[in-house]
Amino acid sequence: MFENYALFPHMNIYDNISYSSRVHARDTKQTEIIVEQVLMMTLLLGRNKALPEELSGGMKQRVALCRALMNLEQTKLLILDEPLKALDAGLRMSLRRELLLMAKSNQLKLTVIHVTNEEQEAMMVADRIVVLNQGKLAQIGTPHEIYYQPKTLFVANFMSEINWFDAICVKDKKPNWDIYEKSKKGDKLFAKIHGDSIPMPVDIGIEKFFAAYVNKAVYDEINQNDAVLLVVRANHMKIRLGDRKNKKNNAIIGKIIRRKFMGVFYRIEVLVNINGLEKVIIVTNPASSEIHNTFLEGSEVTVYFPKELGIIFKHPGKDVVNEILKLE
Repeated sequence: MFENYALFPHMNIYDNISYSSRVHARDTKQTEIIVEQVLMMTLLLGRNKALPEELSGGMKQRVALCRALMNLEQTKLLILDEPLKALDAGLRMSLRRELLLMAKSNQLKLTVIHVTNEEQEAMMVADRIVVLNQGKLAQIGTPHEIYYQPKTLFVANFMSEINWFDAICVKDKKPNWDIYEKSKKGDKLFAKIHGDSIPMPVDIGIEKFFAAYVNKAVYDEINQNDAVLLVVRANHMKIRLGDRKNKKNNAIIGKIIRRKFMGVFYRIEVLVNINGLEKVIIVTNPASSEIHNTFLEGSEVTVYFPKELGIIFKHPGKDVVNEILKLE
């Protein structure tokens, strides 16, 4: 399926979709049945006679997808170039599920290469994700690996909104809290994320060291006093009212300057002060009555994160950070 649809302008929907079947002289009745099935799946029933020029962009995209689906039994390979980008959210979610079911079908036994700029779409449909940055391979892995163990700042930032802190490695100094203590006893998710990793303390410029897990290779690569970048996903940040920094680790005090209801979650901006410089921390929390009624703009809050969910990179340099995070 091509990104620009590549529909034959002189053929109606039915003829576009059934084109390959006619070229390969497949059974006419069987072709009609399959066309009806894909039209039903993509909500195009009743538009069989329409020409491409009569269709919206989203409908053209669905016709192109139907045409690609007509060859699955013969090729066992489906190549999709941003197949759902022009569709509305509800239909996009439905078709993601249908594509996933087809890819996993024991009858079709498909290999699917799915190109997308939507990280949620990649996470939903993929067994393995390849992240490309300007045509170069940035990382390949399972959705879990890509999300929790990104190898570069680009990959971390691509997968979700992040917070970042310039820091200094202080692994040879004694931390002012027990960085080896489990954040949640028996938490299997944390154990799976960092089963073979080591907590590394870093100094972000406040009185108490922060810490996050890194794998052994990264731990050995980064030396005492090296500049590092600490990254925390917005949805991994926690928030509590008031000054709780003595009760929480990886914590900093700030003031809510903006909050926005986003449907299933609230996006909260917290202004903090680090080394005399103001910085905005983003926290995304599931929408609830507590968030709505309690965490108001102007409130003093403590933001913090579990050390298992922090990510540390050897600092790539200010210019690289600015370019990736679009800071300038």
